[in-house]
Amino acid sequence: MSPTHKLTVRLGLLLVLMMPISIGVQTQTLADDSETSETNKAEAAKPPLVDSVTCKPLKDGPASTAPVEAERGCTSSAKPESAPAAQSSTEGWRFQFAPYFWLAGLHGTTGTPNRSVQFSESFRDIFGSLQFALMGVFEARKNKFVAITDVEYVSLEDEKATPGPLFSTVNARVKTFIFNPEVGYRFFEDSDKGRFVEFHGGVRVWRLSTDFSFGPGILPATQVDGHRSWVDVVGGLAGKATLSEKVFLTGKFDVGGGGSKFTYRIFGGLGYQVTEKIPVIFGYRVLDVDYNRDNFVYDTNQRGPIVGVGFKF
Repeated sequence: MSPTHKLTVRLGLLLVLMMPISIGVQTQTLADDSETSETNKAEAAKPPLVDSVTCKPLKDGPASTAPVEAERGCTSSAKPESAPAAQSSTEGWRFQFAPYFWLAGLHGTTGTPNRSVQFSESFRDIFGSLQFALMGVFEARKNKFVAITDVEYVSLEDEKATPGPLFSTVNARVKTFIFNPEVGYRFFEDSDKGRFVEFHGGVRVWRLSTDFSFGPGILPATQVDGHRSWVDVVGGLAGKATLSEKVFLTGKFDVGGGGSKFTYRIFGGLGYQVTEKIPVIFGYRVLDVDYNRDNFVYDTNQRGPIVGVGFKF
């Protein structure tokens, strides 16, 4: 074989051996090109990233403002500031304790039908006969609902009571305990003017203890004592009206009966807000009851000025 022929055969074998390598490289190159093309297409289909403040594309493109962002429909990547916690639509319980002192006179009749004592005593006279007194109101409120408990205990001893024509003198000792729990609902409120009206309903529990020592007159000396307890169902209205930042009016009335024939209470007062949690109230109150059962009479009317101090917590 000639040298030329040998060289031609060797070149042909070299080309045959290189063809698979060339084809593999070309195939891989075409695949890479295809993947790159698909990636570019996907990225081109994506909207440009925007700045959270100005909606400015991070890639090529003109800057845009917020109105343009809204027109484009692009979404800002900025996270909205966390909204403040919503205030609860319901208030918690609020409480107030208000001790008070009632400068009341006592007028009426008590005792048995044939052994009764008529009172007509001013507060000055009552104060001279006063042995002990305890008075106060506890109040709990939540939204439009309220629970109120009024407690009054008074111990009196009077040697000037008028016994009537049958006896010469009488020494009267009277102890009165009144327990008045109620619940209420605020059905009208004008918060801008600081006014409201509530309906209150509950019971008035009476506990009465009397001890009368009658001096001799037409009839011989005698002693009469008794204890009575009864319950009246009561209902009425209460309200408040603000006059200024510190001054307000308040009032309450109720009527009822059950254990007694009839009872009512009327109160009106002027209040002054010393601090946000301490109001002072000056007013006038009337409490009337007509009880006549089981051979016992307690038909009285108490009325006079009243002063109280509230402590809110």
